[in-house]
Amino acid sequence: MGAQYAERAAEMTPEDWEGVAAATDALNADLATAKRAGTAPGSDEANALAERHRALLSTYFDCTHAMQACLARRYVDDPQFAAYYDAIVPGLTAWLRDVVFANAEAHGIDPESARWE
Repeated sequence: MGAQYAERAAEMTPEDWEGVAAATDALNADLATAKRAGTAPGSDEANALAERHRALLSTYFDCTHAMQACLARRYVDDPQFAAYYDAIVPGLTAWLRDVVFANAEAHGIDPESARWE
């Protein structure tokens, strides 16, 4: 992942970075809206958000559903990640993990035992 990230990041123009920032802001706003609305993990809407999240990560490296589940676990376990998402909406970190986990399960991945591969 590190080499792939470095390669892709090096190829990005300032406009590309602005586009990623805008896509991140839009996704975070949509995640917050869905969380506030009580959107259930595993619903079509939540799965679509999980796929948008995975696609955004794939800007930097090829992100599988298993890799996304690993990241979602880290979001909850790492205080800096948790602070980032929970600053958007309290409880967003755990909700996003649950959304990613449900979507991973829908793709045949056990999120609790998923490995970075």
